Amino acid sequence: MQHPLTTYTVTGTNTNIVWQFKYHLSGLLAEFKLIEGELDQKQVRWLFILGNFPYQEKQIKGWVAIKNFKIEVGLPDLSFESFWNAYNLKSKKTRAQQLYDKLTDADKVLAINHIKRYDNWLRQQKGMAKALPDTYLYQKRWLDEL
Repeated sequence: MQHPLTTYTVTGTNTNIVWQFKYHLSGLLAEFKLIEGELDQKQVRWLFILGNFPYQEKQIKGWVAIKNFKIEVGLPDLSFESFWNAYNLKSKKTRAQQLYDKLTDADKVLAINHIKRYDNWLRQQKGMAKALPDTYLYQKRWLDEL
């Protein structure tokens, strides 16, 4: 099950280093990738040993003040297909898409972000079925306290 991620691409202004960090909508790191170049010992020390590795999105947002970095931010994918794949219950697609398209971007973020928590909660319930995607959207189940 895929959830949308916010991508930060960090390019060194004085080096050939390009890093990519991807964060869940909750703000926690999902993926780190070295796209170009190799880390030298000084960079390894700064990033990992001195505790500058941004495992939370709020940490990398502070990196904009670092003059040696150029940071590009990609917004999370809030398309219906992203929701559909994350929800992973293929039923009543047309109705679900109509409801999803009426949501604000803020509600789309909340709806997608809540799916993992909802799935975990359902696993703890004995015999409780997952709501159909259109029901989840219509009843705004992401606002439920689990």
